Amino acid sequence: MLILRPVRVPVKVTRFDIVAAIEKKIGAGLRDGDVLVISSKFIAMSEGRVIRLGSVKATAKAKALGVEYHMDSKLCELVLRESDHVIGGIPGFLLASKEGLLTPNAGIDKSNVRHGAVILYPRKADVAAHMIREALMFSRGVSVGVVVCDSRLSPTRKGTTGVAIGASGIDAVRDMRGRRDLFGNVLKVTSQAIADDLSSAAEVLMGESDESTPIVLVRGLKRALRDGLEYGPRRFAVRIEEDVYLRSLGFAGRV
Repeated sequence: MLILRPVRVPVKVTRFDIVAAIEKKIGAGLRDGDVLVISSKFIAMSEGRVIRLGSVKATAKAKALGVEYHMDSKLCELVLRESDHVIGGIPGFLLASKEGLLTPNAGIDKSNVRHGAVILYPRKADVAAHMIREALMFSRGVSVGVVVCDSRLSPTRKGTTGVAIGASGIDAVRDMRGRRDLFGNVLKVTSQAIADDLSSAAEVLMGESDESTPIVLVRGLKRALRDGLEYGPRRFAVRIEEDVYLRSLGFAGRV
């Protein structure tokens, strides 16, 4: 049985020591096998990934995107810097590809940050997850998993769900190919997105506004799903030529 425990943390507005913050709130309560699902924005804040839009100089390309999509050209400039490709957009948002993840505005967010500023994704979500895991193992002598999560929009669906952009210490994507279903059929393409599932479950407790709950402790994950694997954004991504959505929409080779 999975048990999820929300962890409220005082609001952060500048760079801080994230391991010390975790230690202060739940360090003594950690057990072997626990998984910490941590907001990507919380990690990004700890890294000082907050940018004041007034400090950004927009290029000609960013200005053109701003006109086309009715956006601040400085925000467009940051999206260009943070993404691998800009696929298109609607008024107010650009759809970007960032390390295999399709995300509006390359994950750049104006919420839960001071007015006039934006917060980016962590520099390397998998490295951050590994660092936190190793630090807690050293200080507490416990083996935990860490998932770095963000909220996302899904095509044709209302509302946000969770998505993992980095993980350490869990089998984040479980390959089910070769196993048989209830009727003996062999699974040929199925993988279970464990880290995404945990991220969505945690998002219920984290919320999207003023909850101030950037960490959720998950207890009870099966032993078979716990190991030392590291997952960066690209390890979660499906190859473009195998993606039913992008291929069907004619984006193959363009992302």
